[in-house]
Amino acid sequence: MTNAAQSKPGEPDPIVQLAILVGIVVLVLNAGFYFLSQVYFDGRPDVDPARISGARRDFAIFTIVVGAAAFLAGKYPRAMAHGIAALAGLGSLVMVPFAMSLGLVLPITLLIVGGSIGLLIRFSLQRSRAAWACLAALCAVYGVVMLFGAPKIRGLFDVGMWIAMIAPGLLGVATAALRVIRGEYRAAA
Repeated sequence: MTNAAQSKPGEPDPIVQLAILVGIVVLVLNAGFYFLSQVYFDGRPDVDPARISGARRDFAIFTIVVGAAAFLAGKYPRAMAHGIAALAGLGSLVMVPFAMSLGLVLPITLLIVGGSIGLLIRFSLQRSRAAWACLAALCAVYGVVMLFGAPKIRGLFDVGMWIAMIAPGLLGVATAALRVIRGEYRAAA
């Protein structure tokens, strides 16, 4: 922990404040989703109640996972930024054999993205400003691509929409964490 993040006697701990803030946001989002989903599903009497509770459960899982990652990114931004990016790169490489049935474009793209993320993490950890910038941009773009690809992922893996949104949410957290540590790379340039 840096000196700037340490609290002085009598002052509130910034990590505790962050945990409280993230907890409140998760609770408010879940309460809002509960009531808004009730309004949405009230006009549709033919919807199965299990589908309603499933959507609420999936949203709760989504907010808890992304909220926990955001809290950890606030406490350990460098580790979380590179760790989430590493998971995305590894996930891309793992998906290559499964994507072969869909043609050649997707597997080649996944190979390039997964390999690029691995190399960028390696050089970013060595304080390369160019690698850090490319990694931040790649995480942001990959997150947006996965955001718009979430309906396809939902259909392929037969999961709820909010479960499919966890990966783009985590990539958003990684992008924000990379932004937080930008000062380390300014000094290295």
